[in-house]
Amino acid sequence: MSRTPQHDIDPARVTGFLTQPDAAAAPVHLSVDALEVLAAAPMGALHGMVLDRYGPYRCVFDADTTTVPVFTEHGAWVGEAPNPDAISDLIDAYENGSPH
Repeated sequence: MSRTPQHDIDPARVTGFLTQPDAAAAPVHLSVDALEVLAAAPMGALHGMVLDRYGPYRCVFDADTTTVPVFTEHGAWVGEAPNPDAISDLIDAYENGSPH
């Protein structure tokens, strides 16, 4: 027996198959076809850090280091700028497909 259920579990949607095992005492098997995040989990408190926005990019400034991690607004890794002055160069290289 196989079914294709779709369950909305805040903040995710899981789509897949539940398969009944041959043995009655065995657990049901779940095969996940898709997992969609509907809402991002709340971010924990940032201690000594500041998030800044550069258009569709996000930068994390940490008081303990000069390097600046840069991500897209969807969370894709862009790279790490050696200092705040190099953020624009890093973003330009990312947009132009240059190694970063």
